[in-house]
Amino acid sequence: MTTAQAPEQNTTKRKQYSQKLAFYHPNSAGTGSALQLEPRLNRHEGDRYNCFFFEMATQKTAATRNDDKRAPATFDWEHKLTVKLDFTDICELLTVLEGHADKVGDQRNGLYHENGKSNTLITFQKGEKGGYLVGLSRKDKQGGQISRTHIILTDAEAIGLRCILQTSLFVLTFHNCMRPEAA
Repeated sequence: MTTAQAPEQNTTKRKQYSQKLAFYHPNSAGTGSALQLEPRLNRHEGDRYNCFFFEMATQKTAATRNDDKRAPATFDWEHKLTVKLDFTDICELLTVLEGHADKVGDQRNGLYHENGKSNTLITFQKGEKGGYLVGLSRKDKQGGQISRTHIILTDAEAIGLRCILQTSLFVLTFHNCMRPEAA
């Protein structure tokens, strides 16, 4: 299942877009996962965004049905893995989605991101049985604790993702030129 959130109004009556593209893949065993992509654009010159926040969470509970009541599966967003995708990272994902590479990072194991507390590895590759395998793995620098999750996107989901990422390259790079107050 794929979803996107609608725009919201803030106190200044300007539209704020809190949109996320989400892929939810629960299963009856409770071992599914979900992926969210949220664009973040600079609102001020000093901001350091112009990226996507790429978040993944493991399934917390399986869907249940009691009599006529149904409870959907839930995901552990409290313990999500998050990585910031910039222009170059998006281009790496597109090389796979467009068939120019089998996996991101060429001969490496994926795309490596480091921050002050941990290292994160993004894996993205064409699946052997179709679809695309997307994974995040984070290792804490101090304790060596490893968190991992992955999801397999269908070919149809991957086509939609490719279109979103292709379009985002222009918007992430030149969005300041498109705003009326920038003129």
